[in-house]
Amino acid sequence: MTNILSFDSNRKFYADNHFPYGISRSGEFTREYASLLTEHGWAYQTLAEGSRVPATPEEKAFVAVCRGKKAAETSHEKAWMLFCSKISAPNAMISSPLIGSKSESTFDDDFESLAF
Repeated sequence: MTNILSFDSNRKFYADNHFPYGISRSGEFTREYASLLTEHGWAYQTLAEGSRVPATPEEKAFVAVCRGKKAAETSHEKAWMLFCSKISAPNAMISSPLIGSKSESTFDDDFESLAF
């Protein structure tokens, strides 16, 4: 009898297009989640896309989480949901109420109405 391992993958998952310095160096994930994503990310991705058939009850529950049918409970599910939220969130932009506003003034503007 063979024992099927959940989330088994023979490839490391790096997601370089979203985290060019690596998942573990991004500062977005705990060490545990970064390790899970690196070790099992390809399995997570193929299960979420539907290109891999779930082979264990844990993988079936994972697919249900990905489809929004149940809340994330395990570390595998939470790590993947966090990853998905990070890659789908728009990049934060730094803004200031003074940059680009018409209220910006120069020294000359402050004394324009005064007659000398």
